Amino acid sequence: MEALSEEEIKKVELDALRELDRVCAEHGLTYFLVYGTLIGALRHEGFIPWDDDIDVVMPRDDYEALFRLCRTGALADHYRLVSYRDRTSIYPFFKLVDTRTRAEETFIDEERALGLWVDIFPLERVRLSDPRMRRVRSKAARLVWWRSLAATDPRYATSGAAKLVKRVIHPVTRRLDPYQIAAKADALARGANIKDGSSQGDDIRYVLLVDDHMDKNTLEPQALFPPARAVFEGEMFPVPAKAGDVLTDYYGDWQRIPPAEERPPAHLRAVTWVEGAGHGA
Repeated sequence: MEALSEEEIKKVELDALRELDRVCAEHGLTYFLVYGTLIGALRHEGFIPWDDDIDVVMPRDDYEALFRLCRTGALADHYRLVSYRDRTSIYPFFKLVDTRTRAEETFIDEERALGLWVDIFPLERVRLSDPRMRRVRSKAARLVWWRSLAATDPRYATSGAAKLVKRVIHPVTRRLDPYQIAAKADALARGANIKDGSSQGDDIRYVLLVDDHMDKNTLEPQALFPPARAVFEGEMFPVPAKAGDVLTDYYGDWQRIPPAEERPPAHLRAVTWVEGAGHGA
């Protein structure tokens, strides 16, 4: 199978983002660029030069509407929304994948390879004063940790020491069911979401529970809404209303260009075209 160049990888991912944007625009759904993709938009007007994925968030109601639409043919032929719900993905969040490609993730068993993707994370609308939230926050963090253990491959690590640790614990972690962990994480998050949009208050926040830590992903409504727009690879895409503040709260000085030794590892280990997929069309 033919390997993709870095330029081709980014083009495929950008096309997937365009497809997500098309569906959301046609059906009135809201999403925002986040994390490294948002840094790329504000600092580079495109991909961070050493980055190799795209991340977005969606409020839970829009997120679930996207899932329903994609199950009824809203996507172009070579795209698929993958999920633990139909065992097409081990993650508790959606990925919009280009099925013409096969992408092996850096630290994940190649048997779980998907097509190149856009990560789509759900944001829950919660009331911070709700007594349940302390328990939800703690349990969500544990499930993120367990999911990382269930997904990891002991052959791949950032250092020799990390690889040794993975090998030692692998007899236990290989017995974990990542689909079950994903289902528990998603159910916990959905249960915390306030479905009544009329509920107001100074303690209403949008939080990410299925991946990362809620304390780093707690956003005031006015930080998100109304959505703004920013240039990413020559096109305009939605970003949080206070995008710079959102990045500062998460990363600190996000405008600083980090030296090579401080940059995160690549998400991708190997990417190829799927044989017979007609990618040249």
